[in-house]
Amino acid sequence: MDRHIAYVQIPCFGIALAQATDPVLRNRPVVLAPLHTPRALVLEASREAMQEGVRPGIPIELARRLCPNLRLIPPDLPSMRAAHRSVQRTVLPFAPAWESIGLGALFLDLTGTARCFGPPIDTVSRLGRALTRQQGLQTVIGLAGSKLVSQLAATSLTASPHILSIQAGSEQSFLAPLPAAWLPGLQHHARHVRASHILQRLEDLNLKTMGAVSSVPLVHLQSAFGAAATWLHDWASGVDPSPVRSPADQPAIEQSLGLNPDEIDDDRLLKRLYVLLENLCATLRQQGRVCRRLQLLVRHSDHQHQLAQQRLHHATCWEADLQPVLRRLFIRCFRRRVRLQHVTLQVDQLESPIDQLELFETWPASTPPVHQRLSLAVDRIRAKFGVQAVSWGAVRP
Repeated sequence: MDRHIAYVQIPCFGIALAQATDPVLRNRPVVLAPLHTPRALVLEASREAMQEGVRPGIPIELARRLCPNLRLIPPDLPSMRAAHRSVQRTVLPFAPAWESIGLGALFLDLTGTARCFGPPIDTVSRLGRALTRQQGLQTVIGLAGSKLVSQLAATSLTASPHILSIQAGSEQSFLAPLPAAWLPGLQHHARHVRASHILQRLEDLNLKTMGAVSSVPLVHLQSAFGAAATWLHDWASGVDPSPVRSPADQPAIEQSLGLNPDEIDDDRLLKRLYVLLENLCATLRQQGRVCRRLQLLVRHSDHQHQLAQQRLHHATCWEADLQPVLRRLFIRCFRRRVRLQHVTLQVDQLESPIDQLELFETWPASTPPVHQRLSLAVDRIRAKFGVQAVSWGAVRP
């Protein structure tokens, strides 16, 4: 059976939400960026701003010079997360399986749904209209036989609302003229230290398009890229068998944080990392899973990356078990006295918890340790009153 994977994206999600609530921002050059910071970068740019030469990732000062009448709005993460949850609720009736990969971006698996929902192209068209009607948001949608090609199909669209369907067998002809740097898989790997080397090597070898990469024999790519050659060649050829995974089936969970302004103080950095760890642990408990490895990636102000990871002696989902591990990883990563601008914390090797049963029933029944009961109590309070209702403190010697 042919796969039908749709990639649904709301371009410039933060700006789209602001324009939906404030008509003054519509049809104007707008960027999403932190305010009152000396070296803030553009996070999102509206179509009008991009026509003036503004691009995500450039400094605000440069964006203002390119477009003097530019409007700046700060990111509102709570509102963006709430809107993303609303988008997920809208998607539920249209697809039996979906995967969220970011705010305003989802994969849908429509394989085998034609008898229930009609042809996949009609299903995604109805979904796009539903999002516009209920949320006031315009979408770009790519439809293909894999996650990779559907995402690139949506990325290649220059305006919304648009839908691009790539028929089975035409993937390579569609991908051939696209820039090699567009590969979503390569952008995912760009969080790692070697990604910049891969991008630079592609440039050095004049492999600027996906067609150029796929035309090189795999054995020759391996001599230049090593182990990365296999997935690089597959992706450039449109080969991506990865399934659409629900949140509970994700092989890893991560939390990222951009530091603005850049930070160098150990205590403040650890405090913010502990908040990320709390979110990861709460997610693990909510999904009924435990992790066996913790990974920390930091990016310095000079764009140098440091990566540290540690496999755990026993699988866990408790802050008390993971905080000492996180502290050791931080010490290993943060050896250079250069400010940090971004941190990413990830747990992987996830599995279901296996509790050892007692041979004989004991009475009274044993209670969980204090730190576990405390974590569960914090989860209940935050679920009822919000994340800011209670926070962990630090005990000073």
